[in-house]
Amino acid sequence: MPQVIAYPGTAGSFSHAAVQSAFPGAECVGYTTFPEAAQSVVAGQADYALLPVENSFAGAVLPTYTLLEKLPLNIVGETMKAVRHNLLAVPGATIEDIRQIASHPQAIAQCDEFLQMLPGVQIIPSANTAISAREVAQRGDPSYAAIASTEAAREYGLAILAENIQTSSQNTTRFFILSRYALPLAAPSKATVVFTVNNEVGALVRVLSSFAESGLNMSRIESRPLPETTFQYFFSADFEGEMDAAHLNRAMEAARPYTCELRLLGVYPKAVRPD
Repeated sequence: MPQVIAYPGTAGSFSHAAVQSAFPGAECVGYTTFPEAAQSVVAGQADYALLPVENSFAGAVLPTYTLLEKLPLNIVGETMKAVRHNLLAVPGATIEDIRQIASHPQAIAQCDEFLQMLPGVQIIPSANTAISAREVAQRGDPSYAAIASTEAAREYGLAILAENIQTSSQNTTRFFILSRYALPLAAPSKATVVFTVNNEVGALVRVLSSFAESGLNMSRIESRPLPETTFQYFFSADFEGEMDAAHLNRAMEAARPYTCELRLLGVYPKAVRPD
């Protein structure tokens, strides 16, 4: 059976391009929001969902972690996509015409230096870069522009007013591939866990040491406030190394006494960074 891959956005988005690269020939189904894409997998309407989780310039995409905490989904793979942003408008428009620019908040953050050169232009956050491009085409207003990809420009017949406007030339987004089943897409070499620590001195250090002593190298850690408590934090961390069940279980059990909650979100093959 052909695979069905859900992603947030529409044709021409970076997520859509990442799906096409990771799953050549698969059926790609775009959704307006992250939750809708993830829920389609939970409901069995899609085999996998591909959601952005981290950008090399703007940092973590926290809504993806929020979904993973709530939904019965497993990380089974990851992929990376080089990000090249452009300013798009209807044909015939000029940069001097632009009064409003719409795009996803991550894209806006990734183009901050360029946007600072456009004083007086209103920046409008949106659900997705390609959805913003589609809206520019539908409006036909030369004063309304979007930050999106060259693929979006082709898809919606828009002109590129400025190319490669991202602040970082190495701008790259990492995506998680999510499934209902804990079956890695290839031999796993990486794991992601989420946890809260006990309110005691050294608890976080002991959690991380438990993984280190099991031979697992921490490649990323992120914290965010717990919404229902004051100045307490939820952590997510990636580890690399031997990911056989016995080895990983030893690390988890060694860390568990120092945590209030500890969950494995998935083991999966490490992605190759794009050129």
